[in-house]
Amino acid sequence: MTAYAIGLTGPIGAGKSTVAQMLRELGAKVLDADAIVHQEQSRGTVGYSAIVQQFGTKLLGEDKEIDRKKLAEEVFGDPLKLAQLERIIHPRVVARVLEARAMLPDDAIFVVEAIKLLESALRSSYDEVWVVIAPREVMLERLRERGMSQLEAEARLRHQRSETDFRAAADVVIENGADREATRTQVRAAWEAARVRAGRARGSKS
Repeated sequence: MTAYAIGLTGPIGAGKSTVAQMLRELGAKVLDADAIVHQEQSRGTVGYSAIVQQFGTKLLGEDKEIDRKKLAEEVFGDPLKLAQLERIIHPRVVARVLEARAMLPDDAIFVVEAIKLLESALRSSYDEVWVVIAPREVMLERLRERGMSQLEAEARLRHQRSETDFRAAADVVIENGADREATRTQVRAAWEAARVRAGRARGSKS
């Protein structure tokens, strides 16, 4: 047996990290796959070397670390380059996620937050998929607050799956608009229901 696993995803700016933090507070063991991506791009890693070899030293900042903004500008908008980057990074992320899950007790609920979850080789290994959705204007505003221009924010959203696709893939949908307490209420209810499902799953495997 392994810990019950929930994949948490949604478009950029929808508020996955907000929902993930709420789940932490409720007792979930949460892993941020996007943070692992950043770690695997750090200087001294195999991922760093492969990215520099593939895309060149023009991506490096003064500290010789990969400049994430330059990397985004290099690959977003070019499906071939984005696929090349994903081939470098995703196998390392998958290995880290599987390792983390294996270390948890069977009665834990393991949540993996990942923007590319639906494209990941791990998708079929999750017991359920949660999708965080927000109105387009709310997502654009959140991206602008991160320092993106309006054009950059719109470009990022264009290269995401559609809301329809995300909803179709979801076992649970969290509507994360401007009202944080409304989101918290949804998350709490979904968490309690997931705990029941996890208990049933453990019972069926014992």
